[in-house]
Amino acid sequence: MKTRISPTRMKLLETRKRARVAKRGHKLLKEKLEALIRELLVLIKKFDDQEKAVSQKLPHIMEKFLVLRSLHTDEEMEQIIAEVPIEYQLDVQWKNMMNISLPEFHIESLQPVSEVRFQGKGLSAALDEVFIEFDRVFALLLKLAEIQYAIYEIAKMVEMTKRRVNALEYILIPELDQIIKMISSKLDEDERSNVVRLMKIKKILAQKKKSA
Repeated sequence: MKTRISPTRMKLLETRKRARVAKRGHKLLKEKLEALIRELLVLIKKFDDQEKAVSQKLPHIMEKFLVLRSLHTDEEMEQIIAEVPIEYQLDVQWKNMMNISLPEFHIESLQPVSEVRFQGKGLSAALDEVFIEFDRVFALLLKLAEIQYAIYEIAKMVEMTKRRVNALEYILIPELDQIIKMISSKLDEDERSNVVRLMKIKKILAQKKKSA
């Protein structure tokens, strides 16, 4: 159902104001969208670099661990967990970027892994090296997760902003421009009609005055 529009000067002024606000909002949202896309591309590059750094180290560490794991029984592995716990403290700080809350992870070993020694406990000394190597790559994994979360959140904001930009550009602004055109046309038509009427009235009065 079409909305009935009153072709008045007040409605024209109101619609022109709405159109100016919509066009200004469209410009700002488009600038925001471009900034978000630039940031997203930067993060994707960072993610690729970080993933490459992790993939170069983690498979090698896991391969060594699986080989060493096969040399020990389940009871011995439980001994590792029970007697030599490795604990971390994870702090999360939030930063705001274009109204998006993004986390920053900070991790700290409560007991440095370099001080943990499995040698002398009946386990392979090579486990020491594996856990030290994994400790180094653990921070890289957290950074990878941090970047991945940021990519996900910014991509959502890009999609939402893009929908708003399109709604303004292809729906609201053309609709308002059409209303302005329609009201202006109707007011111009009314003004021409009034001028014609006034001219007729003036002509009639002139004829009456002349005949009198």
